[in-house]
Amino acid sequence: WLLFWLPISNCFSQERLVALYGNGSTRGAAFAGARGTSIQKLFLAKQSAYSKTAGSLEKWSSMAKDAEPYIRKYAPVAWEEIKGAGEAGIEGVNMDVMLMLAVEYEMYVEVGSDAQSSFRPPADKCTGYGAPGLSGQNNDEAPNLYLDAAEDVVLSILDPDGHGALIYTHPGWPAYMGMNSHGVSVLWQYIDTGERGAGVPTNVLIREMLAQASLDSAIQFLGHTPRMIPNNFILTDTSRVVNVELSSSHFTPLSLSQGFVVHTNHLLFDQAMQDQDIGNEQTSVQRYKAMRALVRHHDGSRVQAEDLQSMLATHPVFRDGRAGTDNDTLASMVFDLHSLSMGIWFKGDAYRSARRYAMPTLQTWGAHGSSDEAHQNIHV
Repeated sequence: WLLFWLPISNCFSQERLVALYGNGSTRGAAFAGARGTSIQKLFLAKQSAYSKTAGSLEKWSSMAKDAEPYIRKYAPVAWEEIKGAGEAGIEGVNMDVMLMLAVEYEMYVEVGSDAQSSFRPPADKCTGYGAPGLSGQNNDEAPNLYLDAAEDVVLSILDPDGHGALIYTHPGWPAYMGMNSHGVSVLWQYIDTGERGAGVPTNVLIREMLAQASLDSAIQFLGHTPRMIPNNFILTDTSRVVNVELSSSHFTPLSLSQGFVVHTNHLLFDQAMQDQDIGNEQTSVQRYKAMRALVRHHDGSRVQAEDLQSMLATHPVFRDGRAGTDNDTLASMVFDLHSLSMGIWFKGDAYRSARRYAMPTLQTWGAHGSSDEAHQNIHV
């Protein structure tokens, strides 16, 4: 299969884009102003889902309060954005809501791990690929828990010093996957050993890694920051890819200057964690083998961004209810670290299409924070 490129009008391509300029507090407030309704809708959907499990809403609120001091101490960029949104005065968006959404993934994993719960842990979610200069993954989640991805966005962030980022996320969650203007990308896949701890929640870790000036500083931040639950992260720049399997007590990086890493939802590298793996579902192994096979077709030649977008659109890696898959791929994205551009497919877009966004800069943004010039003529 070949990925086809659909010309998409500037208006259509911009509808998923949220441009945020200024310091952290200003960006947070601007985001709440632009997507406050989306934040409220997603929060209410999650609130409704958790209300069906006794004690879950109280646990969620408590988890948010426990995480707040860790976010303040270890994640200053994310904290300023959360605080800016929570204090912007937007109806239905306050500090309690923003902090609860910041720990929502931890809440979902915790409730899903309870055998008495109607939730399932996300043990069959997401396939990622990383190589020096290129990375990408599918975000697979239960559509009904995220409003069918209808509210999902790309944040185009620029601070007054010219440091930028492109970040995919659900409105209210600090970050899911992304890349920054220093040429660092961060991907994330669920893994689980059952270990839990006090610390910084997953989506805040991702946002703070994307605020770092280098791959080394992002890895150092991740290694020295208290973490709440196990995760796998794939970090790339133009010269390396680093895969990190971690938990509150484990931190296992694999660094490659050649080749690639594919990761799904079962443990591959940390053998002690592997012995405690509780997220090893068959679909994880199936997608891992399928993605490895797709990459092998390019042995001897460099995988390009278009190639990777096509691989991620191939069943069973891609999940759209066809070819024996469920309907759980909400977004499929590729980060080209050489061109500092991002290609992304959202659930509901034409199959095998992608929208393309360029990294914002002070030169393209405009004197008054306008993002129009930076994102004109976006085609996929």
